[in-house]
Amino acid sequence: MAAPLDVPIPEIFVLWHPRCPLGEKLARRILQWLRPGNGLGPEVFFRCLPAPGAAPNARPLPLPLTQPHPGEAPPRSDAYKTPNKVSNLQVVLALIEENLVADQTWRFWLEELALDSGRVIMPVALDTTAYNMPAAVRKLNYLRPNGLPLPAGDALAGPAFEEVVRSLLKQITEALCRVMLPKPAEAPAGRSSAPNSPLPKVNIFLSHAKVDGTRPARRLRDYIYSQTQLTAFFDENDIAYGSVFGGVIDSDLKSVDTAALIAVRTAGYASRPWCRREFSLFRRPRPVDGLPQGARRWFLYPALVVEAMTGGEPSSGVAEFGNSSVIRWGDNVPNLEELIVTTVIRDAMLASFHSAMGAAIQPKENQIVINWLPDPTTLLHILASRPEDQHEIEVVYPGRGLSFLDLDALNKFFPNLTFRSFEEALS
Repeated sequence: MAAPLDVPIPEIFVLWHPRCPLGEKLARRILQWLRPGNGLGPEVFFRCLPAPGAAPNARPLPLPLTQPHPGEAPPRSDAYKTPNKVSNLQVVLALIEENLVADQTWRFWLEELALDSGRVIMPVALDTTAYNMPAAVRKLNYLRPNGLPLPAGDALAGPAFEEVVRSLLKQITEALCRVMLPKPAEAPAGRSSAPNSPLPKVNIFLSHAKVDGTRPARRLRDYIYSQTQLTAFFDENDIAYGSVFGGVIDSDLKSVDTAALIAVRTAGYASRPWCRREFSLFRRPRPVDGLPQGARRWFLYPALVVEAMTGGEPSSGVAEFGNSSVIRWGDNVPNLEELIVTTVIRDAMLASFHSAMGAAIQPKENQIVINWLPDPTTLLHILASRPEDQHEIEVVYPGRGLSFLDLDALNKFFPNLTFRSFEEALS
């Protein structure tokens, strides 16, 4: 998929009533999901308690308003500005249940938020009373996590609660993808952020060794076509008989619609040249601005490794995997296909977000901006395209900072590179 253009940079607010214990538990899981690792992903804020010094039944702190989009009216005067703020869209996840519905202060506050065009409201129905909200909220398409209501006396930590979390995170991911993934070139001007609008056409490339990786890959393909609005490239179906095998794969990997790759790593994967070529080609950074020799911004879309080795099988290592995320396959693990696909589209969404964040940073001389956590394999691709650069280069990357172990390893590999996080660059 091409580098994101005009992709919003959202901040997420999660709201829940203070008498809803389920709200806080869900909010924390949303935070962990949308900001994995060390501060990756959009900012996530909570709103539950009254503002400091306010009456016990008062509304929480106000939500800041973002900059208006072209053609929109300026935001209302209750906005407050944050220094170095780069977000330009606010998404509100309202966790609605009987306590919020019965509280007139919260009902009025949420109605006010829904009436403001500078925000995207995504209401979440935690019980059947959630639809008894003012019309501005009630007309929206609610997210409806499966598994509610929880069994009486559930400790918010068992399998029933985990079913609710899994369903909610899947729905949130798909709704945010509609907001944050780049729209097709033929899409009408302006942003389409309705949670029930079709997903941007996103293709997931399934890389696997035919000798022993077909079964997991087929199950993932079947899930994608039966349970999502995504598409999948699967060579048994998508390479016509008589076509040039390598040309078809290269074309799909470079397609503007291919946003993520899932590699089914089996014992045979490391010994298959085509599998490793697929992965290497997809994991090759691409310049956002200009030719590689002078590019200062680079982007990379994510790859997820599905570890499908069986016990006792020997296999060579795969250097091309770098620091790609890994999920272990199990034939009898419930909802595993959903977890894998939801994770990879979440990572595609975050890659798009970090590209948009990187566009807000003006690179200086001898500075490059990337939308992924740096690793030796991808950095070598960039440096190979800049052979004339023998001086110090600063790499600006997403998150709040690399761990000491990661930094130490990178400094040993690349003594001429220094590393700076987005947070440091924007401060």
